[in-house]
Amino acid sequence: MYNVRHLLTITLDGFSDMVPALRRAFNGRRDDDRLDRVFGPYPRLTVVAVTLLGLAVGAWLARLPVIGFAAEYVSYPAVLIGAVYALRTRQYLFGRTGATEDDFAWLAGALIPAAAALVFVDFTMRFFSGSLPLIGGAPEWTGIGAVLIAAADSLSIAAAVTIAMAALCYSRDWKKALKDLAVKLLVFKITVFIMVLLLVEIGIVGPIVGTVIERIFGIDIPDWLGDLFDQISYSALMSVIYLAIIGAAWTVCRQRFGQLLESGEVDVISAIAERAGKRGASEPSPVSSDAANEPPSSHG
Repeated sequence: MYNVRHLLTITLDGFSDMVPALRRAFNGRRDDDRLDRVFGPYPRLTVVAVTLLGLAVGAWLARLPVIGFAAEYVSYPAVLIGAVYALRTRQYLFGRTGATEDDFAWLAGALIPAAAALVFVDFTMRFFSGSLPLIGGAPEWTGIGAVLIAAADSLSIAAAVTIAMAALCYSRDWKKALKDLAVKLLVFKITVFIMVLLLVEIGIVGPIVGTVIERIFGIDIPDWLGDLFDQISYSALMSVIYLAIIGAAWTVCRQRFGQLLESGEVDVISAIAERAGKRGASEPSPVSSDAANEPPSSHG
C-alpha cells in the first residue's frame, strides 16, 4: 500500500476536487446548494457554531477525571462534531428530501472547515503542551522533528473523521454502519501504533541511513542524528498516508454517491482501501471540478 508516488497521486486527485466543492458550499448562494435542508435556515452560521461548540465541549470532556483518560486515544471534539454532521447528513440522504447525485460537492464540502479546525486546534495543543518527543542530548534545532510528528499526528484527526463520515453516511442501516466504523477505526489505530513503534520507538530508517553514511563516507554520525531521521521519515510517510486516505475517500464517495442514493448501501470503506492499494494509474474523477460549481438541476 505504501507506494508513495501512488499515494501522492491519489491525494492530488481528491484535493483538487475539494476546492471548488468548498467554494460551492460556502459561496452564500442558496440557489446553488441545499445546506439549509441540512443545517437549518442559517447553515453557514450553524456550521461555525457546531464547530466551535464541539471544540469547546470536547476539550471540557477531555478534562473530566471519569472519561478524560481516553482523550489520549480519542478526540472528543472530533467525535462530537462528526456525530452532528453524520446525523444531519444521514437525515438528508435517507429522508424524503429529494437528494440527487449533484448534491455531493456541497454536502461533502461543508465538512472541510470543521475538519481543518480540528487539525489546527489539535496541532496547536500538541505544540504548546510541552510534551513533544524531543531527542535527548541533541541540538535545539532538531526539535523540528518533533514538530513534524505533531503535524502528522494532527492530520490523523481529519483522516479518522473522513473514515467515520464515509462509514456512517454510506449505509442506511445505522447499526451496521456503527459496527463497521468501530472495526475500521480499531484497525486504523492499530496500524498507526505499529508505524509509530517501527519508525519512531524502535527506529528502522535512522540506523540504515547512519550505516550507509558511515560505510560510504567513513563518517561516524551521532546517535541523535539517526533519531532525527526516524522522526522525519515517520512524519513524512504518515502525512502522505493520511492525506491519501482523505483524497481516496473523497474520490470514491463522489463516484459511489449515485449508487448510495439508489440502493442505500455502499461498502465505501472497502472501495477506499482498494483504491489506496492500487499501484496503477488512478481513475479520473467522474465529475470535473467545473461541474462542482454548476447549480443543481432540480431542487426536489
